[in-house]
Amino acid sequence: MTSSHQFKEFLNTFVPAVAAKSRQANKAVWILETTGAADAADLKAELDTALRMLFNDRKTYEKLLAWDREPLDPLLKRQLNVLIRTFKQNMIPQPLLEEIAQKEAALSQVYATYRPEIKGKKVSENEIRELLKNENDVAARKLAWEASKEIGSILAPRILELVALRNKAAQSLGYCDYFTMQLDLQEVDANWLQATLDDCACSSAPAYREVMKEVQQQLSHRFHVPAEQLGPQIGPWAWSEPFCQEDPLDCQELDTLVDHIDIPAVSRGFYQKMGIEVHPILERSDMFERPGKNQHAFCINIDRSGDVRTLNNVKSSIKWLETVLHELGHAIYDVGYDPQLPWLLKEPPHMITTEAMALIAGRQAYRYASLKHLLNAPEKEPLMKKAEVSLKRRQLIFSRWVLVMTAFERELYKEPAQDLNTLWWGLVEKYQQIPAPQGRQGKNDWAAKYHIGLAPVYYFSYLLGEMFASDIENALLKATGSVEISTPQAGEFLHKKLFIPGNRMSWSALVEHVSGKPLCPKAWVSQFS
Repeated sequence: MTSSHQFKEFLNTFVPAVAAKSRQANKAVWILETTGAADAADLKAELDTALRMLFNDRKTYEKLLAWDREPLDPLLKRQLNVLIRTFKQNMIPQPLLEEIAQKEAALSQVYATYRPEIKGKKVSENEIRELLKNENDVAARKLAWEASKEIGSILAPRILELVALRNKAAQSLGYCDYFTMQLDLQEVDANWLQATLDDCACSSAPAYREVMKEVQQQLSHRFHVPAEQLGPQIGPWAWSEPFCQEDPLDCQELDTLVDHIDIPAVSRGFYQKMGIEVHPILERSDMFERPGKNQHAFCINIDRSGDVRTLNNVKSSIKWLETVLHELGHAIYDVGYDPQLPWLLKEPPHMITTEAMALIAGRQAYRYASLKHLLNAPEKEPLMKKAEVSLKRRQLIFSRWVLVMTAFERELYKEPAQDLNTLWWGLVEKYQQIPAPQGRQGKNDWAAKYHIGLAPVYYFSYLLGEMFASDIENALLKATGSVEISTPQAGEFLHKKLFIPGNRMSWSALVEHVSGKPLCPKAWVSQFS
């Protein structure tokens, strides 16, 4: 029997077992994130371990490596590549796999159920954001900002336990740390990544300085302090979001764009104009906030057979219009794979590519041309033009936040015993140019960011996704004559070029397949700087 036949026989036996266990694990994730139930956390940990143990057999791994030395057709070769990388990261002792799964599930439960307090009242993330957008009293803003960081002190010890376990797993596989391992297994060259992020930061630095000058001027006017004293006198709670990762200007005014708007319905209409019906996705989704539910937003592909869902906590704000469009962007990617693809390849080759689709969709919440059609409110067109200006600020501000997150995670896994809060604020000052507030020594502000604990070595995907999104818009312009994505022509282009391939090629090859060139910051810098 040839290697090709042997490998096909293996796939016919192995993949159905993986698919069934993956579906069970994803359903457990959904129950946990929508309820915060302790039983769901236990079930998630149990199923995560069971799924990972399917990739924990040394003899099977060695067979895969042997098959990799044989000639196979491209589709089989790519499935083999996916399997080898998945097996590799799971070739660690079962007790270590179990411990990591249990601690991650427990962390998820805390994130889902925790609500900080302000003056004895429990508040949601939405409420803290609303206060930071609308409140002019500096003392009240500071209380809200400090409340948003409370969870950091609760979670920091747990996250550090996970960091140690993740590093232990990586080192057992020959890597220096977990960050390095993840880049390798994600097919991302560490030197290329650093050079690309540095290029992006350097090329957009003059534009970012201008944005920060504008932000400081407007915030100093709002809070009646000199611009140079904004940081020392007020602090990061002058911004409209706890991590200063979003545009703080015109927030209240821009939110009036979506007054009395049914955000899920408007988003559905947007995708219908692309020729894509998202109603079944919305029907399966969990759209509004409640106690015990994860306060973030995400998209999950339960079974790679059409059961795609999103979790949101929708409020009447332009940010939530952006978020719903974004998560549905992930969702249409997940339902757009070639149905003939093998199960193993019905996924993005990297989160960079699905983030690009989601980020293009999210941009439309601020694009004048898109808002005209989304909102159908001619009287609000001057404000829609303000939103377009905000989009540029948002892109530049968020790019610096990605630099903070990526640099922090790299150093966290390299040396977790260092003073992490000092590292955190040092990076905030370096990249965001926001001074560290007084009195944060000994705190764990870094641990308040969801992704540090539960979506590790992911954040760089957002900025690379933004770069790819700009490349896609250029490709759309060439193919359709417009960067507008809410058209049947754009929908067809994205479906054929971006969605259908799934994971049949590496992410870098898919980028070139769509845009005709390797990924770099040039188009993004040109667009937003």
